[in-house]
Amino acid sequence: MGKETSIVEKLELVIPGFHGYKKKELIREDDRLVRGKVADTLALARREMERALQRCAMVSCAQLVAIDNLRKKLMALESRVRHAEAGYRGYFDRVKFKEDELNRLLEYDARMIELAEEILNEVKALNGQIANPQALGMAVLNLDDKLVNFEEVLGKRMSFAAGE
Repeated sequence: MGKETSIVEKLELVIPGFHGYKKKELIREDDRLVRGKVADTLALARREMERALQRCAMVSCAQLVAIDNLRKKLMALESRVRHAEAGYRGYFDRVKFKEDELNRLLEYDARMIELAEEILNEVKALNGQIANPQALGMAVLNLDDKLVNFEEVLGKRMSFAAGE
């Protein structure tokens, strides 16, 4: 029977150089690595969304405005993640870290990475439905739900990391 992979091990597999917030001096670096991974995945989704927007314009699909609005939302989320204050000073300047707090932060990180991957997959699905108006409408709604979910998790993580 195989050993179950811990959340830290999963993050270490997905993010090269991640140390699991193990050492105080590496905490800001780990935070930057996590945010970089998430932002890079969202950037891939944004580029895929831009291709979908071009394809939609070529075939004059009815979802053009909705797709452009989702693209803008995706760009804003990518920027918010990439350019967030490094280390969330309020949280990372604490002298003592409690294990349950770090575990909670790791859970937020893992969820953000998971959602960013889901967003990328939803954008690819949307791009594949450009010629099918009914399926495209559902793909737009599904992607919007994923973006809202990501926004909520990001907000919670940032609030938690700031000590709020």
